[in-house]
Amino acid sequence: MPNPADPNSPSMPDMAEILRKAEMQQMQLKLETQFRRNMEMFKTLSPEIYDEFNNYEPTELRLMYTPEGYLNLVNYNLNNKPVYSKDPKEFSREQVDAFVSGPSITSISIRKSDVYNESHIHVKLMNRLLDETKDYPKTATPSSKVPIGMMVLSGCGLGYQIEYMLEKLDIYHLVLFDPHKDSFYASLHALDWMPIMQHFCRRGHMLRLFVGVRPQDAMANLRLMTDKIGLHNIVHTYLYRHFSSKKEEEFVSLYKKEFHLNATGTGFFDDEQVGFAHTFHNLNNNVKLFKHDSSYINHPPALIVGNGPSLDEHIEFIRKHHPNTVIFSCGTALASLARKDIKPDFQVEMERNINIVDWIKLGTTEEFREDIALLCLNTAAPEAIKLFKQSCMARKPNDIGEPLIMDVGGDRSILALQLCNPTVTNAAAAFALSMGFKELYFVGVDLGTAPDGRHHSSLSLYSDVESKATGSKDENEADHSLFNYSAAKYKTKGNFVDEVYTNPYLDSSRVNLQLLIRYFSSSVGGVTCYNSNNGALIEGAETIKQEDINITHKMENRAEFIQTLKDRHFTETLRNNEDKITEKQIHKKYLKQFFNMRKTLTLPKNLDNINDLYQAMSEIYITIAKLEKDDKVAKLFLRG
Repeated sequence: MPNPADPNSPSMPDMAEILRKAEMQQMQLKLETQFRRNMEMFKTLSPEIYDEFNNYEPTELRLMYTPEGYLNLVNYNLNNKPVYSKDPKEFSREQVDAFVSGPSITSISIRKSDVYNESHIHVKLMNRLLDETKDYPKTATPSSKVPIGMMVLSGCGLGYQIEYMLEKLDIYHLVLFDPHKDSFYASLHALDWMPIMQHFCRRGHMLRLFVGVRPQDAMANLRLMTDKIGLHNIVHTYLYRHFSSKKEEEFVSLYKKEFHLNATGTGFFDDEQVGFAHTFHNLNNNVKLFKHDSSYINHPPALIVGNGPSLDEHIEFIRKHHPNTVIFSCGTALASLARKDIKPDFQVEMERNINIVDWIKLGTTEEFREDIALLCLNTAAPEAIKLFKQSCMARKPNDIGEPLIMDVGGDRSILALQLCNPTVTNAAAAFALSMGFKELYFVGVDLGTAPDGRHHSSLSLYSDVESKATGSKDENEADHSLFNYSAAKYKTKGNFVDEVYTNPYLDSSRVNLQLLIRYFSSSVGGVTCYNSNNGALIEGAETIKQEDINITHKMENRAEFIQTLKDRHFTETLRNNEDKITEKQIHKKYLKQFFNMRKTLTLPKNLDNINDLYQAMSEIYITIAKLEKDDKVAKLFLRG
């Protein structure tokens, strides 16, 4: 107690202040101790987090104890404006309770498909399964009482909501997006991350942290998760929004728009089977392999010519600049160019379907194809490759034919052609950039159309086919169009207008083009792309009117440069005929494990509840995923 007789004795208010400071020091020590514990844990489990935050200095947000005694996050650039309007623990608990009562869920709907090839089994089996379960969606309601295969959390804050979520929800895969590093840094002081990490380090669980990254980059990485965790985990994804900052709103908006793309690229059995067979024959036919070399040798501009409606208005532009550019024709654009007697330097194909042979024969003559080199993927139909005197195939990434190429191919340094799908324009751009071209012009690459607009060039064979199919020469009759984008009500930002109609397939192509441009711009540098089409906006490609384009490059010896490209990038596949692989070797080396395992990977006949079903599906997928290192062929066949 203070001694009133002693003039040096502290007064009661002074004593209270001393005690308060001591208490604050103790709380500060507790925060620092928690931070150090978390850092030691992340140093082992996630060195990237440790390196980023061990000596991190906040730029906007910091921790502060309120007069009420609870810890809050405040913005010291806004006069310590609190981030939470009340005790963050109380706020988070109430928010989690509200989510449990009414979860926000995004779902991928799977519809029946037409059967175009009776020998293919995947579509028929899927259609039968959809028939057997057709009543389920009518009775299913969003629930938080089932296993949550995938949850996306927007905003970390102090992280208390993660603790409470794990108390009340059965979460297997959690993605945390927070554009603010300060926020996550604060959580490292306020929250014990050890139990959270222990939960998600268990078998069949995963935690992905996207902290301080752009929404576009987070979404691009999210799309890669499907192959890691299985499509069954993302059919229903739970979306939890902790905060609503501008960047978090942007991420949520982007997520809702591109969520469906998570289901693309997952492969299916018949495609894998055809692609594997085509790779086998193409290797034995000694089709040359594409070698990546993006070093610059005074490349001229490259024209990536698609078959969109904007091609019509660019015909004279292509003809004018043909002598001083290299033309990559994409798929059916070849026939459109042939009608105008414009011969491209490279024809690009990526489809494995045999019907492209008929399209090429119908739209071009053997004489026209004489000097055109084919660039394709290893999955291309051998019959299509034979239509061209010179051809070269690139490794398709994450493809079932890759092990064959690595085993049989003469050059093991061959890299996969990244971001080369889903459309042939993606493949053409990937080829051009991998060849070292740094100035690309997208022509006829619309990837979207106005509500009353055309879907292909009027020169296209598609226009002829649709005219016959609908009995009309007016391809703008939307009620009967085979390519009725507006009916799907799927829109994206336009290149010269506010928005255009598109579809998930073309929009996926647009997204991958943007990723490709961004990748080469950062890894190689000096890449400039131009988009003069009346279609979708392509981020990373400058919007420009055709009349404003000024190509100044002059090619002194065009034929010599084209040959130099082929010499640099077309490499021999087989050293000699003894390297050819036989069907017996295929069955013994690549298919044995597939046949051994396929009968064991079945669902139990008696499943009592949805939790049992989820566990059974997860066990099957985990078993398949483990084959990645030992037998990729078996893995991809079984995944399909």
